[in-house]
Amino acid sequence: MILFILLIAVAAILLYRNWLPITKALGFDAPLNFDQVMSSKGLHDITLENGRAYDISYETSSKREFIGLVRHTSAIREPSFAILTFDILVTGGDFADPEKVTTSVSNHHFSWMPTSNTEPSGIINLLHTVPINEEINQTLKSIQNGDSVIITGYDIYQIQGYDAEGGYIGFWQDTGCNTTLVTKIEILN
Repeated sequence: MILFILLIAVAAILLYRNWLPITKALGFDAPLNFDQVMSSKGLHDITLENGRAYDISYETSSKREFIGLVRHTSAIREPSFAILTFDILVTGGDFADPEKVTTSVSNHHFSWMPTSNTEPSGIINLLHTVPINEEINQTLKSIQNGDSVIITGYDIYQIQGYDAEGGYIGFWQDTGCNTTLVTKIEILN
């Protein structure tokens, strides 16, 4: 029984780290190379090697900067929307101070609560990231809780998803967060 539990734990760790041979053997797609993905058909129509496709619409044509302290980062594991890579909570002002505001992220949503009766000031943004290239993807992987960052990109309004046969699989649209095509990252610490 202990051996079985140990094997399950090792398999989960390997899957979590995206080890290609294990994930392919179990029917999961290989990790994406964003240099190939994002240059395939431009930044509005994206097709993956497995045939899955995405139609991306943007909120504006202007870039936006998210500047602050990272209080959460976690991989997004949504097979239907494989171009989404990380949830990153960027905070500033009182929201960056755990003695003034507690924060949490669950299921791609964030919540916060002040530790006193004082209304906090500052910024809080949960980013759902789509990297513009593989270098940005690797930099997103390196971001840690406690890092000070400047993340620049375009706000995505909606991502429409299609399977390999062209059938509609649904859409991704955030509610109160920031789905972002990330074009530049500066880690300041």
